[in-house]
Amino acid sequence: MSHPSPAPLNLLILGAGWTSTFLLPLLDTNQITYAATTRTGHAIPHLPTTIPFTFDPENSDLAPYHALPRATTILITFPLRGPGPSTHLVSLYNTVHGGEKDQRRWIQLGSTGVWKGGSEWVDRHSAIDGENPRAVAEEELLSVLGERACVLNLAGLWGGERDPKNWVERVAKCKADVRGKGALHLVHGEDVARGVVGVMGNWEGVGGGRWIVDDLRGWDWWDLILGWKGKEEEEDGEYAKWVLELMEEEGVRALPRGKEKLGRVLDGREFWGKMGMVPSRSLLR
Repeated sequence: MSHPSPAPLNLLILGAGWTSTFLLPLLDTNQITYAATTRTGHAIPHLPTTIPFTFDPENSDLAPYHALPRATTILITFPLRGPGPSTHLVSLYNTVHGGEKDQRRWIQLGSTGVWKGGSEWVDRHSAIDGENPRAVAEEELLSVLGERACVLNLAGLWGGERDPKNWVERVAKCKADVRGKGALHLVHGEDVARGVVGVMGNWEGVGGGRWIVDDLRGWDWWDLILGWKGKEEEEDGEYAKWVLELMEEEGVRALPRGKEKLGRVLDGREFWGKMGMVPSRSLLR
């Protein structure tokens, strides 16, 4: 006696990591059915059981894909690089779970790093770096799936244990490093989650495209460093002195600097306009 196969889930998350700590509670709130994978199948916050799965672009064994559930939307959180992996992943999953393949939607989380630096505004229509391996894989996904794929290029991720204040010593170890810092673009994990759920509910407006997801702000690294490291008497007080010296050397009368001094600046308005909402979190709230 045959048994009907279970209904597909609303969402399968391939690679449940930091983003999922914000995404899973929102999925529960919106009664969106889901499953998630990790490399080992370990428990994660808000989900006691995950599915062990590791994507290998060189392996065509279907067995790992039989362990995955059917879903109408697939969220890829890990980076795919270069030509081939995007087609390979989609093909293997659809070979095993082909029932909805013509309607199944795929969301790839990417980085705004696919746009080269410079001194110009960058929006989602700006030319990407064709030599960037992640950009190559994302373009392949969009080419193979057309309107059934969507790429969300995320600005710097923060929230929870990720605090931008703690990045200063990592990105600027000396005065020369501070001199080279221009704009900082961020997006909070809560807004990444809102963006993913928004895409699932507004697919017709975003399918087939690549979108910048940020908090609609272009922060000036010098301004942030002065605000965070501005006490000369503290151990890291040299940062404040460096910023003041650089302001004198480059003729900057007040912070934040103007756009022409910040290098590449992102314009993420179009995504949030399509979603009909605005980012809920920024460094100011």
